[in-house]
Amino acid sequence: MRSNYSAIGKYVVYIKSTKDKSRAEALLGRALTGRSTIVDTFIEIEVRKDKKTELEKAVKKCNARAAKLIIPNIGHLPRSLAFCNAVMKLEGSDPYVCAIRETDGHVAVYKYHAMQMFLQCVDQIEINKKVAKKAIRKKMQTFIDPKTNKLWKAGNPSNLQSVATINATKAREQQANDYCKEIMPVIREIQRYGKVTLQGIANALMARNIKTRRGKDEWTPMGVSNLLKKASSLGV
Repeated sequence: MRSNYSAIGKYVVYIKSTKDKSRAEALLGRALTGRSTIVDTFIEIEVRKDKKTELEKAVKKCNARAAKLIIPNIGHLPRSLAFCNAVMKLEGSDPYVCAIRETDGHVAVYKYHAMQMFLQCVDQIEINKKVAKKAIRKKMQTFIDPKTNKLWKAGNPSNLQSVATINATKAREQQANDYCKEIMPVIREIQRYGKVTLQGIANALMARNIKTRRGKDEWTPMGVSNLLKKASSLGV
């Protein structure tokens, strides 16, 4: 995913939040050489998981000025689908992001390939869903009595089954909503590139190795249609 990199050329700096500004500037000062030029700097003001407004501006500036995107202290950003969707818009035959890492007092610049980050992010989302489902199932089986702070099983077997069914339905609905919000930026990008039919969108999603919410490799026009309807109801 990453390799050591010699920082030479034009760069657009992206800083993930205002609280990271001082540390980011210090890392840039140590990592970039006299053969490096900073074209512009973008700092994320509103930190959101589903949208990276300043990052999108930074990517556009990179494309307009033929510059590289550099991120001091990249942290957990590659795990965010919104982040990976944005960097996928970097132009070039093999687009990548430069990141500064500090290890044992030593500062180095690495490059992260955009497509690899995107695919690993999608895989991580699937892992998180499985972990969440397991936690939900465990939580539905037993509860903590707030008065006694003791562990007890809820109701008789029939009541417990009803509660579990209702909670499972709510959990599935929430997971479906979350997935819709995560995947819609990708679909909008596909549509901007001219894929507007349901089959065309399905083919594009499969070409990008993006799995359905249920973890399947194959997308169908009906599946895309259902996703678009849900996005419309959610206002995404």
